[in-house]
Amino acid sequence: MRQELTRLLTAEPSLWVVGATSTPEELAVLARRLRPGLVVISESQLLQMQELKRQHPVPALLYSSRPLPAGALREARSLGVYDYVPALPTEPAALAEWRREVKRKVQAVRPAHAPTQPVPAVVRRTATPLPPRGIVVLGGSTGGAPAVEAILRQLPLDFPWAVVVAVHLPAQFTATLVERLRRATGLPVAAAGSGSRLEAGKVLVAPGGANTIVQPVSNGPWMGWQTSFVAEASLEVPSVDMLMASVARVAGRQAVGVVLTGLGNDGTRGAQAIRQQGGAVVAQDAATCQVFGMPKAVIQAGHATAVLPLPAIAGYVVQYAQQQSISRVLRYSSSQPVLAR
Repeated sequence: MRQELTRLLTAEPSLWVVGATSTPEELAVLARRLRPGLVVISESQLLQMQELKRQHPVPALLYSSRPLPAGALREARSLGVYDYVPALPTEPAALAEWRREVKRKVQAVRPAHAPTQPVPAVVRRTATPLPPRGIVVLGGSTGGAPAVEAILRQLPLDFPWAVVVAVHLPAQFTATLVERLRRATGLPVAAAGSGSRLEAGKVLVAPGGANTIVQPVSNGPWMGWQTSFVAEASLEVPSVDMLMASVARVAGRQAVGVVLTGLGNDGTRGAQAIRQQGGAVVAQDAATCQVFGMPKAVIQAGHATAVLPLPAIAGYVVQYAQQQSISRVLRYSSSQPVLAR
């Protein structure tokens, strides 16, 4: 039943599954770290509801393999459970109704103020792959995936830089994140692999469960950059710090690091590396963050070039890339000898 719930909720475009655990003891710890708006729990996790309420108060939807007596449901509600999902049926017609009921009950706890704007049709880019002129790193944790979607939705189809995304998510959610980002933008989106080449306007997603870096590469149609995995451990995976530091080394001033909503301070050392090499760092502002942790750490350390609300970040990135292109032309022109007769 747990697998069916996971598939159902992951496939729903209006929802975002940020984590999963089958261990009762991990429930409160994972919820405090990922800050979900709803948890779906089993009967074995009911005993952890008090700890969950202490660490991260959040509505809970209970799923059960058997019908719950009215008294048991009242007791569960006193612990913070607002409703329950009945046992998984086997008949196709009943299964379809069960799925609709689950979606209704999950949607019932979505914030009333959450906007429900229609998603415009996505126009796909069909241009020939070109070498990127720079690299943008989008890094975040709690609430980071929707923030990345919002930024990519605003980038133009002819964006000349490569984009690499690192959001703290378990490995099993990488494919889901890639698919969601594909629906949000006309730019090509793919999971980064060992040796994935960076291209202008292409979005590579660092997979969960591994730390991704960017390295120079000289073989192929052009000199450029590619992704690689490193065995070095980190508290958060994929590490935003490691990714940004590697981009700073290879791209210098042609790098922008964007630190988005999330718990902790991952991205602070990476932001410092980018600034030291002449690049720019954008921190999402507190008002538009779901959790003002990672951006706050960057701001307090003095590494933010700009502190911006989420809707303004894409425009800043595009403008910075344009300015760097102009600067490169001016530097090249000034370095050419003047010939006189």
